[in-house]
Amino acid sequence: MYNKTGYPEKDDLVICTVERLLPSSVIVSLDEYKKIEAMIHVSEISRKWVRNLKTYMKIGKKLVCKVMQANESENLVTLSLRRVGSGQMRNKMAEWASENRANDILEVIAKQIDLTTKQIYEKFGDKVLSEYGLLNPILIEIAKGDEEIFGELKIEKSLAEKLKDLIQKRITLPKAEISGLITMSTSDTNGLQAIKDTVKSGQEHAKKKKVEMKLIYLGAPKYQIKVISDDFKKTEDGLAEIIETMTQHLMHHKGTLVFKRTE
Repeated sequence: MYNKTGYPEKDDLVICTVERLLPSSVIVSLDEYKKIEAMIHVSEISRKWVRNLKTYMKIGKKLVCKVMQANESENLVTLSLRRVGSGQMRNKMAEWASENRANDILEVIAKQIDLTTKQIYEKFGDKVLSEYGLLNPILIEIAKGDEEIFGELKIEKSLAEKLKDLIQKRITLPKAEISGLITMSTSDTNGLQAIKDTVKSGQEHAKKKKVEMKLIYLGAPKYQIKVISDDFKKTEDGLAEIIETMTQHLMHHKGTLVFKRTE
């Protein structure tokens, strides 16, 4: 697993593992840093936990704490547990889990291109962490096709090509999907062709907006439409423009289109 360099800063949220229980404090190790221990004084622990410290603070328990002091020259880090809200804790744990997954991906890729974990971090991972602070969001951007990151980090071209290909194979991007019902009708003498052309106009606009459009015939005059992309706003905007394009096209053929969103 990767380790952050240096020391945490005041007010940072950190992931900790309980190592030892003392009469008036808890000693923890900082999971994101190499060989750094920190102290949580009982005054910075919830009162209900203090009363049953051995029950709540078992050795090996994972915590999210806030940094109160960090002095590298004195090898001193003090933390607070009670100053971390439940939402902050969930977000930090989720971030930690996603960073672990990103690390696992890099370890697998390293083996595929005959590098050690240390080497892939020296050539790529450490540069990402130094520039952006986190691995997972950058791997996702690469999976989406962003190649400028490699240039910004000055990654050698041959390695960048291998990384891009393997990251895109390893990461399945989440999909944002919106569905709705469309009712199309027209008094045009060639109504069937007008409907077909209207559908085609929507498909062409979907391609232009780089979203996926699916149209399912439910029986005249109703259709189910689904618009899918890797981003919710992109999907919403794409759907709105597709409906507008199809509506305008059908109007030119003496027709109307009614759309009702279902999810």
